[in-house]
Amino acid sequence: MSLFAFEIFVTTIAFLLSVLCFAITASHRAARDYEISLSLSFFAILTSLGYLGIFQSGAVETALVFATKLKFIGLVMQLVVFFMVFSYFKVKLPRILFFVYFAIGIFVLLMVINFNVHMRPIPGNPISWFSFMGRWFFKGYYIQIIRELIYLRAQSNGGYVLFMVMIVFYMTSLIALYFYVMRHNHVIKRQDLTLLFSSIIIPVICFLVEETLPLFTGREILPVVPMGIIVSDLTTIYLVAFRRFYNVNAMANDVFFDLMETPAFVTTETFRITNINKATLDTFAFINEDMVGQRAMSVLPDYIVRPFENLISLANEESDGRDVTAEEYSESDDNLVFVGDKTYQPRLRMVKTHGNLLGYILSLVDVTLLHNYKSRLEDDVQMKTQQIQKMRDQMVFSFSFLAEHHDLSSKGHLTRTSFYSKAIACELYKENVYMDEIDESFIETIEHVSPLHDIGKIYIDERLLNRAGPLTKGERLLMESHTVRGAEFLYTALRDCGDKLYSSMAHDITLHHHEWWNGTGYPSKLEGESIPLCARIMAVSDVFDALTSERPYKRAFTVAEAYDIIHYQAGTHFDPAVVKAFEEIRPEVEMIHDKLSVPGMSE
Repeated sequence: MSLFAFEIFVTTIAFLLSVLCFAITASHRAARDYEISLSLSFFAILTSLGYLGIFQSGAVETALVFATKLKFIGLVMQLVVFFMVFSYFKVKLPRILFFVYFAIGIFVLLMVINFNVHMRPIPGNPISWFSFMGRWFFKGYYIQIIRELIYLRAQSNGGYVLFMVMIVFYMTSLIALYFYVMRHNHVIKRQDLTLLFSSIIIPVICFLVEETLPLFTGREILPVVPMGIIVSDLTTIYLVAFRRFYNVNAMANDVFFDLMETPAFVTTETFRITNINKATLDTFAFINEDMVGQRAMSVLPDYIVRPFENLISLANEESDGRDVTAEEYSESDDNLVFVGDKTYQPRLRMVKTHGNLLGYILSLVDVTLLHNYKSRLEDDVQMKTQQIQKMRDQMVFSFSFLAEHHDLSSKGHLTRTSFYSKAIACELYKENVYMDEIDESFIETIEHVSPLHDIGKIYIDERLLNRAGPLTKGERLLMESHTVRGAEFLYTALRDCGDKLYSSMAHDITLHHHEWWNGTGYPSKLEGESIPLCARIMAVSDVFDALTSERPYKRAFTVAEAYDIIHYQAGTHFDPAVVKAFEEIRPEVEMIHDKLSVPGMSE
């Protein structure tokens, strides 16, 4: 293989790996961790294209100049990654230094763009306004071919020297930042941190070697930047696709974390605090943001640390390998936190991904009323029970919101089906149908748990949920798996809620709402009354709302059309008794539909 062919091969591999790296990083749900890698791979694509263009230019001046510009632009834009890294690790650059870096970067970028442009400003051509900067980068240039490799030889000017100085300071600052973060960062593991900084610095080092080594040796060397880009891309792909260097804060879901009314904070697996929510700062005066990065066991009072240590020990002993452990509770005074006249119950959740423990979410739930219930009157006990139910219902609402937010095509679906199911259950109760199953508790519970029936869709890719065309057999099976996966999720989330009817009905509705009366449904192919009654009711509510709603793959049917379809499928798809009750409450159904409809639904 000739030297020229070797360079073409290496540069092409660098370009393709950069594109692959960009695609892999972009396909992951981008936390701040991946924004850096995404930007780095994008600028690597520009630089690789520049080198590839140089080798493919055939010594044509226009193509060679353009490719050289692209190479330098990719390197200059590395400055964006420089600023992102400082911001990500919350290290503030002195303001004057920030503006100096920024100004120099823009200045050099303009010189690179104009190094071959020598013209007077032309009205309507903004680039020409900066043409006077053309010779500040290169005084002149010529084409030279050495050992089959094409070079754009140039007589450097002050702008090019400034560019090289900027690159050196850029690399030096990153190295200094690396050693600083190694001492103070507790969010990313040290090995991942080293790999992250290596992926950023290696191409810069290669460029400096490529540009400066000939000055000392007097001999030309191969362009080594594409090789550095290959190493950088492989490192980044390894970090993102295999090590999955998630930030534990991102995995804890910043949005819901910040909106929680319960005091909570996130720690790494070594109990370094990485995030404290607003409720904690508002509730406890002795907790502040300066504690971020420090060990929870060192900065929190012993009466808070001790209960959490007990929970952590218990969770580690009983963990069954699932991504998130169930919360463990204890009403013993030794495992409660007392602050002033308030009593808090510590709760723990593990943050896991692919079986790897990333950290913990520690929360303090206000249980003052619950703790003092023995000394309260019966009405106080009732008030506490309602409070617990409210917390449970808020959790259900959060789960339901999560599912609906994931499937953008089903806006309002969960609320409407909840009302439809309650109305059907009330009519069956009124007509004394299924008297051995339906009572007031059944009606109240089905209203509250109905929004959970599609929670399993959070495990389905959004692109599949919103697919307008037909699904393949494999995609159909994946879509149908939302019933089983949702039921498994609710079993973990609700098994300790203390309300057996609530947890069992939520499980049955989620698992069996796609079963058919004639036994041809999924996932268990149950038949007739072997299908739980709550799931048979939900089947009618779910199909009616799906029919009268516009989806990416269909138009919205009218209410009349939907009723005709459901009536026709009584005895095959649906329980005939449930369909009869549904037809009896048509005025109420139409009122719910009209009140809660969204644009695009049937009238």
